[in-house]
Order: sequence, then structure tokens, then C-alpha cells
Amino acid sequence: MTSKLIYIVDDEKEVSELLRLALETRNYNVKTGSDGEQAMTMVKQKKPDLLILDFKMPKMNGYEVVNALKSDKEYSDIPIMVLTIITQGSNRTDEDWKKSLGVDDFITKPFDPLVVVERVKHILEKNKTG
Repeated sequence: MTSKLIYIVDDEKEVSELLRLALETRNYNVKTGSDGEQAMTMVKQKKPDLLILDFKMPKMNGYEVVNALKSDKEYSDIPIMVLTIITQGSNRTDEDWKKSLGVDDFITKPFDPLVVVERVKHILEKNKTG
């Protein structure tokens, strides 16, 4: 069985590296990027099993990436997890954000990498079963 391909796109290199290491130790194939345009290029080269995305990024922000992917039939089925600090202090919950954006998961930074790994596993298992 081939390992699941996960793209992590975040302009904070430390965040990408922390998650990459946490996920690679669980045998996921992880590639990283640092802006929204890179995310789109990566997805078009090879569709991932999961895209983990920050919202506040240069060139094209995460919100624009989500909208572009969700509005394209070829890519609208890619599971997306958003990790961002942009909603910190908002009176909306992560669950509210998740629903309003139509993404598979939404986590406000700072986060626990082990929680993220568990939620990644849950998303990938859910998608495997349909």
C-alpha cells in the first residue's frame, strides 16, 4: 500500500517542518510549500490525499486557494484542513469556521501537533470509506 500524499502549505517554515516531521514518522508522504500560488501548482501537478493550509500567506491566501479548489470540479474533492492564527480571538468556533468554509477541518494556531496528526488520520480514514 502506498503512503498517503499530504501537502502542507504555510509561510511559517517552522510550522511546516514541525508537521512534516510529525506526519512522516507515521509514514505519510509529505511535501511542503510556502504560499497559495505554490499550493495551486502542487495540487495541479499531483492531487494530494489531503491539503493542510494556512490562511495568511503571500501571493494567494488560503481563503483564495480553498475557493479556487472548491469551485473546480477536478479538485473540489480534495480534503482540506486549515491551520491559522487569523481567527484567534474571534467569537466563532473552529467548527463554525469549518462549516462556513466547507473544509474538512479547521484548527486555530497555536496547535498541538499530535492533535493535528490524529485529525489527519481521521480525515483520511473517513475519505477512504466514502
